[in-house]
Amino acid sequence: MDPRALLTAIAQDAVALFIIVDPVLVLPLFAALLKGMSRPERSRTINLGVLVAALILILFATIGRPVMSLFGVGLPEFMAAGGVMLFLIGLDEIFGLLGHLGTYQENIGIVPLACPLLAGPRAIVTTMLIVQRNPFPTNYLILSCAIVLALGATWVIFYYTEPLMRILGTRGSLILGKLMGILVAAIGTHFILQGLADFWANCIPR
Repeated sequence: MDPRALLTAIAQDAVALFIIVDPVLVLPLFAALLKGMSRPERSRTINLGVLVAALILILFATIGRPVMSLFGVGLPEFMAAGGVMLFLIGLDEIFGLLGHLGTYQENIGIVPLACPLLAGPRAIVTTMLIVQRNPFPTNYLILSCAIVLALGATWVIFYYTEPLMRILGTRGSLILGKLMGILVAAIGTHFILQGLADFWANCIPR
């Protein structure tokens, strides 16, 4: 692959991955999840979330299919499991059902930020396709650059959640947290239903 075609492929895949990750859509939810954290804690959460998301995408792109096949797990099951996590987190935002809040806040960067919000089923499928449709070893170069660009832009957007939180204030953050809890529960329900629908479709003989 010549350099011009390589750069074009990297740019196209990075834009596609960024659109699928959609950090702008996740931003209000992320701001609500970060309420009450100090600035260093927010920075650590952002760094951890983006780093873990990148590792998940690279891992699934390289060995995801063999491992999932080994355990008999497909993307529909993965989507449904992610939906259950989001649904429970949404209920916790609304009603405060989950205990061990301190431990939960320490893990926000991993769940739900890294997975399933950033490294969700659609992003995982996209990285798998990047590896499959490009020749080795160029495919892994394209994949790595696309992930760095897409998640790098995501990191920049998340880093500036603090001005949004200052504008909202304490009461606004509380209201946003409840509204985002409803939205997260709805997204989780959608993931569960979509995963079940895809699973059912795969079970129907053609």
